[in-house]
Amino acid sequence: MPAASRLVWRVLGVPVTAAEKTALLAVMIGGRSREAALDFMRDGASHNTEKSGALLAAQAIFVVVGTFALDHGWPRYPVVGSMLLLLAGAMTVMANLKGTTGMYSTAQAQSDPVRGVFEMVLRRSMRFNLALYLTYVAIGLLGLAALTFLP
Repeated sequence: MPAASRLVWRVLGVPVTAAEKTALLAVMIGGRSREAALDFMRDGASHNTEKSGALLAAQAIFVVVGTFALDHGWPRYPVVGSMLLLLAGAMTVMANLKGTTGMYSTAQAQSDPVRGVFEMVLRRSMRFNLALYLTYVAIGLLGLAALTFLP
């Protein structure tokens, strides 16, 4: 596996190449029947959607903290930067909350729904992890602003 592919997989939590995806899918479905594999993948998609909703709620809390910080004279640049990162993270993670029926419109998903749901889970996992990293950096900026605001 190339170093860049390993890095993306490690950072964003998803395989990059078709061969890596196929190998991961084989491991994930193991010896399950087609129906059991589809249920397993749908459970993964559902879990990812739930995590996305929870992250969105946490981001909203930190937007409130940022608004409080601006109202109370905290350093403007790190707070505004934090809020912009939270906005970018929220927009990213909201894409995980959209409907899932569109994936069944492709010919591949119709012929192999397990693969279709697996690919959706990978996309959602990548977006979730990216939004999570943006949120971490945003919280760090709020912490930096809080530290510089202290007497």
